[in-house]
Amino acid sequence: MSTLASIRNAISIAIQDPVYSGSMLVTKINDCITSIAGGIRMPNGQISPPLPDLFTTLTISTETDAAFKTLGTTYQRGVFSIADSSGDPIAPPAGGDYYAFRLFLKKCSEKDLSESGSIYIVAVKGTNLYYQGIPSASVDLTVHGYRLPIDISKDADTPDGIPEHLQMRLIRHSVCREIFGDNIHNKRDGASKAAYHNTEFYAAMQDLIDYIGIDSEPLYYGSINDNIDAGICD
Repeated sequence: MSTLASIRNAISIAIQDPVYSGSMLVTKINDCITSIAGGIRMPNGQISPPLPDLFTTLTISTETDAAFKTLGTTYQRGVFSIADSSGDPIAPPAGGDYYAFRLFLKKCSEKDLSESGSIYIVAVKGTNLYYQGIPSASVDLTVHGYRLPIDISKDADTPDGIPEHLQMRLIRHSVCREIFGDNIHNKRDGASKAAYHNTEFYAAMQDLIDYIGIDSEPLYYGSINDNIDAGICD
């Protein structure tokens, strides 16, 4: 298992530049972990999947005077299930997933999202959970998705969510490719080192994807006239 101290030391040895040390290096390490958890676009266009260990369950209490509620500061990505206070699932907009906000608006009776009553449709936009109708009393919704990783700060801390056997490779190569990339014009061999670490980082990312496996996307059934929003976000 890689600790913050061991990762920091490995990067320092590779960089050989005292400018990158202390809190600056810790910040880069944490930014790297957050980026990997959030999804890396691979050379083939694929977005890397959520890290299973970051699965979380959120309880969202709806407002009585607004059609949305924040998913909170720990939410990051990948909402795949939402249930009402009775535990019954609330389906995403027909023809899309929970991020198909345009399909959500299409299905809403009131396009200004002012409809009151029981919740019959939900969608995620940014870091907010939208719903229609708006209940007269707050309702607790259960949301399943993936949270942000917790920053590491102590020498003995280990990267949150990243599989143990890939922690060192992923983070070292990611941070090194960024640092060497930023300094291509200052170091004669910066470009070749940046390219090396970039190649090794994507190789480690592919190992991560293979290790996790790609979960099958849930099937959403809609009418043949529904337009499917296949984008990552709206």
